[in-house]
Amino acid sequence: MHIENHYDALIEKHRRIEASLTAEMQRPLPDSLALQRLKRRKLLLKDEIESWERLLNAVRIKPLRQAGRLHA
Repeated sequence: MHIENHYDALIEKHRRIEASLTAEMQRPLPDSLALQRLKRRKLLLKDEIESWERLLNAVRIKPLRQAGRLHA
């Protein structure tokens, strides 16, 4: 499903940002501006991931309700 592929890409991007944050923090003189930007990007991405999770959950539950297997 295209939606799940996008969700997986967001998760991977979040992992890469986390790795970049870790690498920057391990430098002898971490760049505070770079850390701030990475943290902001990570937080925005986390919000987007949570939105996609809500969407995915809604899409997965809806067919069950339509089929009468799940009560509203």
